[in-house]
Amino acid sequence: MDDFAIKKRKSYGTIMIDIFTHQILDMIDSRDYETVCEWLKTYPNLRVISRDGSVIYNNAIANAHPEALQISDRFHLLKNLTSYITEYLKKRLKPQVLIQAVSQETKEIKTIRQADENRKLTLKEKYEKIKQLLLEGRCKTEICRSLNMDVRAYDKLMAMTAEKREKSFQTKKMIIHEERVKQKMERVNEVRELKRIGLSNREISRRTGLNRKTVSRYLDENFNPVHAAYGKKRNGKLTPYIKAIDEYLEKGIMGSYIEEKIREMGYEGSSSTVRDYITDWKKRRKKYYDKSRENGTKTETIKRENILKLLYQPIEKVKIISKKQFEMICKEYPFFKKIYKITWEFKSMLTDKNIDVLDKWMEGAKNLNIPEINSFINGIERDMEAVRNAIKYEYSNGLAEGCINKLKVIKRIMYGRCSFETLKNKILRLEKMRLFN
Repeated sequence: MDDFAIKKRKSYGTIMIDIFTHQILDMIDSRDYETVCEWLKTYPNLRVISRDGSVIYNNAIANAHPEALQISDRFHLLKNLTSYITEYLKKRLKPQVLIQAVSQETKEIKTIRQADENRKLTLKEKYEKIKQLLLEGRCKTEICRSLNMDVRAYDKLMAMTAEKREKSFQTKKMIIHEERVKQKMERVNEVRELKRIGLSNREISRRTGLNRKTVSRYLDENFNPVHAAYGKKRNGKLTPYIKAIDEYLEKGIMGSYIEEKIREMGYEGSSSTVRDYITDWKKRRKKYYDKSRENGTKTETIKRENILKLLYQPIEKVKIISKKQFEMICKEYPFFKKIYKITWEFKSMLTDKNIDVLDKWMEGAKNLNIPEINSFINGIERDMEAVRNAIKYEYSNGLAEGCINKLKVIKRIMYGRCSFETLKNKILRLEKMRLFN
């Protein structure tokens, strides 16, 4: 059994589901002690009841069916524990957690560099890379992540016909170039037509206003209207020194010293070009740049939200944090190591059905003397028998959660324009139809 919102934050009801048949048996428009207790008494054959940690439900079941086996829901136990711990960690850890750098080049820097490279790619180059990655068996999500591409842009590009795709590859610069080539070829054809009717190069030059050398070039069969430099990317004056600048910046060296060093290497550009590049570099890498302690040790930052993921998933599945970084977090923030340990011990206890270690776990958790964890333990102690049954038995409240989702869908379909009785009748009738089908 579980509660659900009839009108959110105002009125709530209670729903009952058969553990074995998965059928919704009944529902009432209240979760008050007296109403729930009287309702439960109308079902004299109840022997096992799975519920959340509600004190009201606990007392109502104990009154209506004193011999019934009450089982607290494991999902809610874990949710409550992680919520309390998250609340505590948010007080102790800053949004950007500073640790000693475990490698010279962090994942963050690699990601930024990859994004910089992808930003330089044309749409056609991205499409070629997509085709290559698809041949390698990569999925859409992996491709979009590796190319820093929005999923909607990917879908739009792949849904195009070949003709539309080729047209989309044309940039504004390409369109302007094609127009110029077309105009030049019209001029070339005009010169060649004049030559065909027998005019000399001097006369053609006089009539068209073109230089005689230009006329000669236009009359050459091998003449190419496309400019020789078209399509070739010119390197800027700073380009040969970018790698060296990046290395200096990652070491935390000042911009004025970097400019001095690259001028010794042969840089002849302006100082503002160097300053602009360094400013842009710092903006994109501000979470890593110039982070060093008084003793000179290099540091890096990890987002708190990524550290909190460790409470929900094993370290192997949290790809954003390496094992070395995790070890460094535990070393520099010992309280996190203790928190992490008791969280996963509790999860293991539920998974392995090891009821014998519950008392020992509670004692160890109490010794940490953390108010949030003490609140969680107080909740367990108030409902100790149901918590022990949750560890011992396989029953859970997952069925109730699924049925409540179904109930919400039906409520939305009805646009809320019905009484509780209408909603109840509709759901119970649908349950009977489901059994026949």
